[in-house]
Amino acid sequence: MNQMIANDTSTNWNWRSDFTRVPYEVYVDQQLFDLEQEKLFRGPCWHLIGLECEIREPGDFETTYIGTTPIVYSRGPDADVHAFVNRCAHRGARVIRELRGNNPNPSCPYHNWRYDITGNLVSVPMQKGLKGKGGYSEDFSKDCHGLQRLRIHAGVLFATFSEEAPTLREYLGEPIWERIAMIGSKPLRVTGYQRQTVQCNWKLFVENNRDTYHGPQLHSFVPNFGLVNPTERAQVDVEPPHALLTSRLPTDEEGVAKIPAPRGRFELEDTGLSQSINELEDIQVSVVSIFPSSLFTCIRNVRSCRRLIPKDPNTMEIEYIWFGYEDDDEEMREVRRKQNNILGPAGYVAMEDAEVLEMIQNGISRDGAEGFIELGGNGTESTDHFNTEATVRGFWKGYCELMGIETSAEAATEEAG
Repeated sequence: MNQMIANDTSTNWNWRSDFTRVPYEVYVDQQLFDLEQEKLFRGPCWHLIGLECEIREPGDFETTYIGTTPIVYSRGPDADVHAFVNRCAHRGARVIRELRGNNPNPSCPYHNWRYDITGNLVSVPMQKGLKGKGGYSEDFSKDCHGLQRLRIHAGVLFATFSEEAPTLREYLGEPIWERIAMIGSKPLRVTGYQRQTVQCNWKLFVENNRDTYHGPQLHSFVPNFGLVNPTERAQVDVEPPHALLTSRLPTDEEGVAKIPAPRGRFELEDTGLSQSINELEDIQVSVVSIFPSSLFTCIRNVRSCRRLIPKDPNTMEIEYIWFGYEDDDEEMREVRRKQNNILGPAGYVAMEDAEVLEMIQNGISRDGAEGFIELGGNGTESTDHFNTEATVRGFWKGYCELMGIETSAEAATEEAG
């Protein structure tokens, strides 16, 4: 397949080894989209699929996708968590059709093959035939026809199709592993879900959530109401292909973190939206971007994780899981309810994202044009400021390596020469 990429004229793009140029064709090419399913989504990558607190009781399940493959994560009778492909081993129909629920023994609607909630096949109608006629051969074994299992990591749930993927901790790297551990240091409680369909390529949204400086440019709510106060205490940790963006609260002379009052052109009548309670030490904003297509976002007291579900080169879905903590009192729950309006499909500082990404997708054509990603230079190093696109370059570096796309140092220096 790598040789096909190199030789096929539709994907023979001149990639720069510094990843400061991105051929626009990568957002529309069907062959590349299909290869992404093999190399990334079913390859040696870990994917955020959900939170263990969603499946508390034996028989509980949630459904989602990894790439274009439908999956289920569930709580088995042994109290362990499981993940498997939501596709009947008989003829491929979806076994579980609900988004979530409890069903210890789901069955396929087509021919009623019945499974347990861990994916084992437990019964097959007419396995021995009917009145001595038909049926399966004597060597048919239900043990050989269960649903395809995935490797899974409990707590904050990650799954992978690959036996060759490293451990999750190795895959994420220490900064991201530690940040997720900090976010999940107390028992979690899901507060809601949202779904959004966006007519753009999934990689455009990955770039957007790693873009550290578009907020006040695109989202007018930020400067007008001063919701997120700019601070010099910023950190961008880039470990290609992942990225971690952190903004820290200013501190007083004693080093104690203080939440400054919003300073914008206007004031909110209901200050509950801008109210904030310190939870993650002095962290004001934390965005964890996990390759290839998931992220954790904490802005003040907002807690959410998102899964990007690619449907085709021009369409994606975003699945939001909103959460808080089991020990939240009613005051904190009210704070979270109000602040959850910051993000989401119609969020005060998020609703413009879908529109501008669809504008980009609609403007792309196969004319050889490229994206220009040189803010902050041409490296992928970590920085102590947000004035950089190193996070985006880091994504493309990891992307090309895992996809087997060749890059050229000559292409990177061609313009300079």
